[in-house]
Amino acid sequence: MLEGIRLFLIGVQFLLLFFWLYWLFISLFGFGRAKRLPSYPAEKRFLILVPAHNEEKVIGNLVENLMNLDYPKDLYDVVVIADNCTDKTAEISQSLGAKVIVHESLPGELRGKPYGIKYALDIIGDDLTKKYDAVAIFDADNLVSLNYLKEMNNHLIQGDQLIQCYLDTKNPQDNWVTLSYATTYYYMNRSWQLAKSRLGLGNAIGGTGFCVDSKLLKEIGWTARSLTEDLEFTMQCLLRGVPAKWSHYAVVYDEKPESFWASCIQRLRWARGHWDVCFKYAPKLLWRSIRKRDILAFDGFIYLINPGKIVLNALTGGIILFITFFNFRWFTPIFPRGLWLFMLLFQFLYIAYSIIVDSKQKISKVRAFLSLSIFNFSYIPLFVWALVTKGNKHWKRTDHSKNISIEDLPVAGVESEKE
Repeated sequence: MLEGIRLFLIGVQFLLLFFWLYWLFISLFGFGRAKRLPSYPAEKRFLILVPAHNEEKVIGNLVENLMNLDYPKDLYDVVVIADNCTDKTAEISQSLGAKVIVHESLPGELRGKPYGIKYALDIIGDDLTKKYDAVAIFDADNLVSLNYLKEMNNHLIQGDQLIQCYLDTKNPQDNWVTLSYATTYYYMNRSWQLAKSRLGLGNAIGGTGFCVDSKLLKEIGWTARSLTEDLEFTMQCLLRGVPAKWSHYAVVYDEKPESFWASCIQRLRWARGHWDVCFKYAPKLLWRSIRKRDILAFDGFIYLINPGKIVLNALTGGIILFITFFNFRWFTPIFPRGLWLFMLLFQFLYIAYSIIVDSKQKISKVRAFLSLSIFNFSYIPLFVWALVTKGNKHWKRTDHSKNISIEDLPVAGVESEKE
């Protein structure tokens, strides 16, 4: 029995080191300034979709923002999906110039963002590819840099079919919870998204601020039904050999919950969605990577099965603890303690670097670092509980109330470099 435990823990150490090396190698390519795409004349036609459920407090700011993007007005339409609304979301959107599709679910029908988007696409029908070259999707609480469509136009002309823009938050100063979200974005945008784009690997779309070629969307259809429909759609595209691309200079600002409990509910939903997509798509991606020698599919497979930096931190901390203070017969350290310490130290220094380089809003950089370090530990029980309850697909809405405009943000409306 003890020998079996010992061999199992040896395997865990090798697996843990593999994932660490995977993350570390990729993150090395995230340093420095992101390269800009060549600028092309406005050419592509866009449909902007905004699914919204009872968002009268914030929808006006977003619609006004979108109606004034720095792009020819005859080359894009803004459509708000009033999804089972009982407030003035539709009326406010129409008064500001947006088109509105009202979605009222029948009794017994499933509700939520994926179903609202699917309904709207069905209503639009063949016009999706006849009238538009691409579709961009935003959440109702977002604000968007005015250069967004210019950047998407550049990507599409270069042949990209699925693009994710830079994710930021519009309320990092509220408290330590929202500051932690913002810091996570700074870190992941650089060490993961930017780094992978430089390596030519596929990126991940983040649920909002992404743009997809209309023909690709028509081909795949909006069939994603997991709690993380963005991740599911990313993997559906990878299975067709289409990776997501990264746009570093178009920015979407997302409102994050101030309550720690609300953040736990949101992150539990994300974790459940990740597990759901993992079990559904990881085997398919692995088979494609073997059958077609597709490195992008293999990278997607690794992304789905890896436990993430938070769990890696916890397991690594446990190994260091055992090596330093305990001498159990069933635990045999394979790699020196210095190796594990280096992994942790490198990540903490990288987080600090990301905060210093990428945070443009007025925040305490020391507080940002400390809050993220504390906040991230709460992911560990959420990640485990999500695995146990991955069959629970109940969607609990996150309330939004930050009534601010794009002009209130520090780099709003300008093609500001993030470095």
